[in-house]
Amino acid sequence: MDCMIGEVSDIMAHNKHHADYEKMKDIMVSRWEKMNIPMHCLGFALNPFFYMRSPNCDREVVNGVLRAFDKVGEDEEERRVFRMQLAKFQAKEGIFGTLAARIDAVTMSLISWWSTYGAETPELAEISKKVLSQPISSSSAERIWSTYSYIRNVKRNRLNSVRADKLVYIHSNIRLISRFTKNYNDGLYRKWDINPEVTYLDDSATRLEELRWGERPEEENTTQASKRKKY
Repeated sequence: MDCMIGEVSDIMAHNKHHADYEKMKDIMVSRWEKMNIPMHCLGFALNPFFYMRSPNCDREVVNGVLRAFDKVGEDEEERRVFRMQLAKFQAKEGIFGTLAARIDAVTMSLISWWSTYGAETPELAEISKKVLSQPISSSSAERIWSTYSYIRNVKRNRLNSVRADKLVYIHSNIRLISRFTKNYNDGLYRKWDINPEVTYLDDSATRLEELRWGERPEEENTTQASKRKKY
């Protein structure tokens, strides 16, 4: 963003619209502030590819990292551990200063690098793998909106945003947990969430009702038999 603003400034200096540069700059800065969140700063600071460029020299990055630690850490002691381990990482102390770590920071994937060299800072390594494994595409957001369409539709249009957010949160976590169950690989709903455009949510109630109707004759026979024994 800094490079882009600088290039736009150079172009606008000799452009007939040079008087509008400040307005354009305000638009670009506001867009950047909207997209830039503390987790972005934390991901930049924990990226081993950039740590040779000393991201700790950028005041904005440091403030974002501290705000991210405030959200991630459960208490002040855990946040202190994060800060101490981050200082060790940025100062290239211990294993972080070895030649192998410097070479692999350029050639190795981020998660593999932290899995290999994060033994001396286990808490920071765990946070790094979670932050740096976040997808950079919008597919996850699109899937969430698809989930919203299943929960809040024309028939259920009186749900407020808080209730809808909670239902989407529960659904998304149940979907993730279901992947570790046996029925996810075998059964009626095998790999049900592979294709986000296909869902069994709409017909699940119908199928459940069909299963209940299939069990009713046997239940009725059992009930009649119990009545005969009673009499």
